[in-house]
Amino acid sequence: MKGIRFCFSIFIHWIMLLRLAFTRIWEVLIALSDWKASTEAGNALHGHGNPEEWRTNEELRTYRHGNGDEAITVQTSTHAFTVDLQRLAACSEYFRALSQSRMRETTENIIYLEHVPSFIFHNLLEFSFYSRFSVPPEELASHIQVCSYLVAEAFLSKCLLELESELSPHNCASYLRMERETCCPELRQALFKYLRNNLLELTHIVRSLYDEEKDELLHLRTDGTLHLCCLRKENLTTWDDPQTEQARYVFILEGPEETGEWRPLTELPFRADKWCFTTVVLHNYLYIIGGYRQRAKRGWDFKMSSFRYNPFTNTWATTAPLIKRRRHFSAVACSGFIYAVGGWYLDSLVTPDSSTALYTAVERYDPWKDTWRLVSSLPLTDFQFTVSLSHDVPLAASRAHCFYVLGNIQRTGEKLLLQYDTRQDSWCEILPTLTRADADLPTLYFLGAAEKLIVIGGNNTHNIVTSFCLQSQKWEQVQMTDKVAFAGQGTVSGDCIFLPSIEHNTVMKLDAQTLSLYSLPQLLIPTLYESTFHMVL
Repeated sequence: MKGIRFCFSIFIHWIMLLRLAFTRIWEVLIALSDWKASTEAGNALHGHGNPEEWRTNEELRTYRHGNGDEAITVQTSTHAFTVDLQRLAACSEYFRALSQSRMRETTENIIYLEHVPSFIFHNLLEFSFYSRFSVPPEELASHIQVCSYLVAEAFLSKCLLELESELSPHNCASYLRMERETCCPELRQALFKYLRNNLLELTHIVRSLYDEEKDELLHLRTDGTLHLCCLRKENLTTWDDPQTEQARYVFILEGPEETGEWRPLTELPFRADKWCFTTVVLHNYLYIIGGYRQRAKRGWDFKMSSFRYNPFTNTWATTAPLIKRRRHFSAVACSGFIYAVGGWYLDSLVTPDSSTALYTAVERYDPWKDTWRLVSSLPLTDFQFTVSLSHDVPLAASRAHCFYVLGNIQRTGEKLLLQYDTRQDSWCEILPTLTRADADLPTLYFLGAAEKLIVIGGNNTHNIVTSFCLQSQKWEQVQMTDKVAFAGQGTVSGDCIFLPSIEHNTVMKLDAQTLSLYSLPQLLIPTLYESTFHMVL
């Protein structure tokens, strides 16, 4: 009997809990129904039932906030609006200034803005009072003009945010003209961001800018944090090797240099198992210049090709190929152009020897016209540069309006610097040379330009670091470091030099001041013949 009573009491307890739960659910449903009804009523009140009803309904042109004691009439082009002045003043510097003045408009509680289209002012009020934004793309220009005039920052920011997705090569020029007419700094910032992101994709627009505006865009392209990147510049394996597919990427080092991680940034823009490219960064665009193997009618052929990568849009574009069929050449950016120097015939995949001819022709690339042309050749008339078996020789680096080329004189083993003046299209020898007595330097790894020209090479027992001072025109102290076999294209950033190393399977960082050598995190692919460079992302 006691067990039955206990079970019955448990049953009654559960019935009461279920009843309480159903009561709470019913209350929530009623509250949601009331909220929906009030929202629909509010939308109908402010014209959301019919977006154009405000034109004929004076009540829909009344915007109050709180008590609305300081309501004022604003007469626009065709309609008048009754608006809470304090709320309007919080959304617009124009109305804030009026609210604090003793002008006739505020004393008479009416402001005349007949030159402001009524539908634009209506959209401004809808956004300012109810956070509703319904500006069609084709009307963004007129809305930006009005909210710039009224200094309505929040509404202007929203319009410009919408504009970012609407800007295109077709309408950018018209917005630039409007910016010059309105002198709106916020619009200018948005347009220059778009032009910065698409600088060489919009050459027809950028060319029409003033020189100081072009200079500003070039500065914006390189304004930011530099990131170390790496790609395999030459691959001679086949598709049967799984590394070939894995190597078809540009990699970026994320995080601290010593403890970060490499990750793929973008895939190379061609499909091939064998390729040979030289890299150069100009205006924060990555150019890969050279060629890759493709199937021909009889066997295989190397196709000359060049590509340009834009890190701001993560897109590749095909650019004009070189005039000469070069392989293992040096490329340098100087005075807004790219120069290709040295190298040997691209189609030959055999290891070069003493009979391999070095190209003396020098080519210049104009990024605005996407064209190459020949300039003054290397002045190798009475001597020859040694062709390296594994590195880019002659090596090149730029400073100011000149770039410099370093190579071995074949007969004597001296290291000779050549200077090319981009303004004069002329070459000259930089003396003195670096003789064997100065440095036992049979192999050259790197030439970079900072305050001085930095040279890194090696012999059988040591690596050697030295520099050439352009002001004093003298070679400085020759210093020896531990032997490391570098292979590929290096880069310099500040006082540090970054060079790929096969034996360490990664990129090495050398402090040019202390000669301290650091190993960066392991690459995602085995190191063979890489190129390192810095870009702003």
